[in-house]
Amino acid sequence: MARALEQLLATTLDDSYEQLEPRFKKLEKQLLAAAASDFERTEIQRRIAERLFSEAFARNCPWPIFSRPLRRLQRLGYSNLERRYHVVTFYALWCGRQPDHDSREARRLLEDLEGRIRRLPRGGRLRRGLSKGLEEVRAQAGFIPSSN
Repeated sequence: MARALEQLLATTLDDSYEQLEPRFKKLEKQLLAAAASDFERTEIQRRIAERLFSEAFARNCPWPIFSRPLRRLQRLGYSNLERRYHVVTFYALWCGRQPDHDSREARRLLEDLEGRIRRLPRGGRLRRGLSKGLEEVRAQAGFIPSSN
């Protein structure tokens, strides 16, 4: 799957989101047909949705386009905390670039993410790295954490 995604990405670098989305959906359909289990199918759907979300972010797509893969990821759930971190932080950064967009949901998701990070083992590299990254994202997006 990763190889197929990388090959498709290499051929769509200059494409608009509207051009690449159907190509990713086609790849998803092919990969799903070959999947051996429900778990594998869900993971394929997640990876395709994550890739589309990242591409929508990179292309600074407007909300009607950006929100489609975001909502799909929220419905599918996240494989792990790092994948949740990726989605939530990109959403916050996207909001920072879109001052007219209501950022309350992104702020709420950042707060939730911060709580999840705090539940990681103290002193662990993952906790330190994600916490530091979260601070940087908040600063870049112009978000100030609420005081608890």
